[in-house]
Amino acid sequence: MTQKVAKKPSLNDLEEILGSKERVLFYLAWLKNDKNATDAYQELHPTAQKSTCQVNGSRMLSKIPLDLIATAYGLGYEKYFDVLKNAMNATKWNDFTGDREPDYKTIKPYHDKLGKLLGIEQEQQTNIQVNVLNKLDSYKKDYNLDE
Repeated sequence: MTQKVAKKPSLNDLEEILGSKERVLFYLAWLKNDKNATDAYQELHPTAQKSTCQVNGSRMLSKIPLDLIATAYGLGYEKYFDVLKNAMNATKWNDFTGDREPDYKTIKPYHDKLGKLLGIEQEQQTNIQVNVLNKLDSYKKDYNLDE
C-alpha cells in the first residue's frame, strides 16, 4: 500500500493509509515528539514502563509505510537523485597542484548505486569454499581414528 503524499493528508486519509486510528494517533505523536517512537508511545500510554514503550514504539513505527516516514523527514525521490547527482560530481583539492580534481573515493559508492538503479551493475557475490572434510581426515590420521 504505497501512496504518495502530495498535500497534507486529512485524518480520514491517514486512517485509510495506516489502517487504524491507533496507528494514526501514534504517527501524529511520533511527528510531535521529534520522530521519537519511544516518546510517542509513552504519550499515548502514560502508565507504560519505559522498556515497554521502547519495544512497542519500535513495533508501531515498523507498521507505518516507509514513504510516509520518508515524507516526514523531507526525503523522497527528488532529494535522493539530487544527492546522487551532487556526489557523482564530487571534487577535492589536490595538495600538490592546488587544483580541484574528481574525488573518486567519494564518487565510487554513488557510481555503484547508480549502476544498480539503472540495471547496469549487479551485487557481487563472494563464494567461499570451506573444506571441513580435509581437516577431519587429518585428525583421523593424527589420532588413529580410522574405522
